[in-house]
Amino acid sequence: MKKIVRSSYLPMYIQISDIIREAIQNGELCENDRVWSEREIMDRFDVSRNTAQSAIDELVKNGLLTRIQGKGTFVSNWRVNIGLQSLVSFSEATRIKGKTPSSKIISFTTEEPSKSVAQKLEIEPNAAVYKLERLRLADDLPMMHEVSYLPVSLFPDLTRFDFSQESLFAVLEKEYQAQIGWQKQIIHPLISTAYEAELLSVSAGVPLIETEGITYLEDNTPIEVNRLIYRSDLYELSVISKRK
Repeated sequence: MKKIVRSSYLPMYIQISDIIREAIQNGELCENDRVWSEREIMDRFDVSRNTAQSAIDELVKNGLLTRIQGKGTFVSNWRVNIGLQSLVSFSEATRIKGKTPSSKIISFTTEEPSKSVAQKLEIEPNAAVYKLERLRLADDLPMMHEVSYLPVSLFPDLTRFDFSQESLFAVLEKEYQAQIGWQKQIIHPLISTAYEAELLSVSAGVPLIETEGITYLEDNTPIEVNRLIYRSDLYELSVISKRK
């Protein structure tokens, strides 16, 4: 078990919350496990009650722990598994977990694409694209920051839809008869910036998961370029590989 460093620039309650977070991430603490009480934290780390309470409060605020009156504090049933072998929307994956998905629109604009986006969408450099930036939530807990680019030519008047309430894939399939086929993704580790930390309710500098993807129709027409940033404490990515 790690110890806190009293000479560190990090407050002691943050160090303790990071130790508990790491125990959850590496499987020492599993979903629904009871975590240390404030008294146990005080004794284990030789800290005050206020420090112990602040450490637990930090993880409750971030959705990793849940307090149950009269019983204690437990690891939340929050981790969402995304199978990269199947193309499932955020809304679908969240409902599978038994949570209620929602979105906050950060911006929804029409603009000229960057060179990279134009190349990936296989459109002219001056062709218009939609840029849809959203914060994705489950039961009001921030889970993912998403930026999507789509060609205006394929989806005219897309801005009439309210994507704080509706699924992008569902609208494309129902309203535009888009036959979504597959997606190519590249996965990166990422250290959160102050902006991402504020959006996702995590501390600046914590590790995140970033994916960059291109979504294609069944006929291999690219229709979306996206950048997704996941909270690494609430998401895990799984892949099934076969040896040929």
